Amino acid sequence: MKNFVFGALCALAVTVTAETTFADSTAPTHQVVNATSRGIAMDGFDPVAYFIDGQPAKGSMDHRTEFRDRLWLFSSAENLEQFQANPEAYAPQNNGWCAWAVAHGYAAEVDFVNGWFIENDKLYVVWNEDVKNRFLAKKDELIPLAEANWTQVHSGLLDGSTEFYPHAIKPELGLSHPQTLPEEG
Repeated sequence: MKNFVFGALCALAVTVTAETTFADSTAPTHQVVNATSRGIAMDGFDPVAYFIDGQPAKGSMDHRTEFRDRLWLFSSAENLEQFQANPEAYAPQNNGWCAWAVAHGYAAEVDFVNGWFIENDKLYVVWNEDVKNRFLAKKDELIPLAEANWTQVHSGLLDGSTEFYPHAIKPELGLSHPQTLPEEG
């Protein structure tokens, strides 16, 4: 239990650090976006690429914008322009937190490589490919649950009362962060 509480506190610290590291403002964000410790949303993946290319693509610091107090990276100038024209159309649901977890009332990290899908022109991300398949099997039930629970989960992320599960919490299962983070190269 100590490890879980420590992990949750670390995750919250990363979120708060991202707010102050990326933005030069002292005002905290009112959006808890799943981001790296440097404030990079979606671990640097281009949200538009999922819609245009049908697959994930790493973004570049050459093509970036700020949205919801986070830095969003894009694989091309065209994708950046599309996002800037309508960010709500491309940003992942639940601010990039696992849709399965939100549907069940908690927060969890996601796999931006294998744990994503588009449903009704909206991008959803989940823990991993297995959870994606389980979610899709019950999507008609789980999407409305995630929508209904999001406000409470988001409030809990803001005040630290929501349970949070990082990939590293289950090392005995061999779970690790599935993609290379921008800080790692």
